[in-house]
Amino acid sequence: MKNKLVKILAVSALSAALMAGCGEAEAEATKADDTDVVVEEKEAADEAADAAAEETKSGELTFSDLQDNFVILNDCYNKVEELYNDDAVAQDDNVESLLTEAKGIIDEMGELTEDQFDGSDDMVKLNDSMATMIDALSAIVDKMQPAEAEEAPAEEASDVSFVDGFYATDGDAEYVLAFYESANCDVAYLTDGQSDVFAAYTVENATTDDGDEYLLVTVGNLTLGYIEDGEDIYLVDDEGNVYGAARLTEEQAAEFVADAE
Repeated sequence: MKNKLVKILAVSALSAALMAGCGEAEAEATKADDTDVVVEEKEAADEAADAAAEETKSGELTFSDLQDNFVILNDCYNKVEELYNDDAVAQDDNVESLLTEAKGIIDEMGELTEDQFDGSDDMVKLNDSMATMIDALSAIVDKMQPAEAEEAPAEEASDVSFVDGFYATDGDAEYVLAFYESANCDVAYLTDGQSDVFAAYTVENATTDDGDEYLLVTVGNLTLGYIEDGEDIYLVDDEGNVYGAARLTEEQAAEFVADAE
């Protein structure tokens, strides 16, 4: 009965960690991707605004000037709209309003023919409206925010299964590393005896000072390495100290998790 209760507590804790850990990892990746796209779009929009200003700052306005600025505005609009419609970008009434206004200017210019162009003040105002909108579209990109990551349904997140784990003790220090998997993503529980964390994890190759290769696992802000040499298992802390370790059973891992909670 005790083991069953411990396992239930562990699965509950890991389910919450899975939702947070997976979401955090995806959010970070999305944020990085969005930042790159935003920078590219901002640079493109700034270049478009500069080009529009350069073409109309002197001389008499021509239909060719209007056409050139129309092309710039249309291209800028399409890029900003594509970025905004990405699921990773939060919905914003100000962005939608600006895109609607830009579309109105684009439609107005699209209906203008060269025969209708007369160089009047209305034409100048239309040209100014396009240049102003290019600036506005450029600026709105900086104000876009990443969308909040959607939480996985509880019934999906609760399907967590133990994969493998190790533990080692050295005086007052106790190191535990347990791996779990689910349909959403893989998570790990790690403790160094002072703090512990559940989260999605990364693994990379590393080498001890003695030249022994090992796998370095990073879970949240904690790291711990491990070496499997036949039946022998070792854990490597963040200072490079190596400890003899043992393999965890699912029940032992569940007890560590329950104690941490």
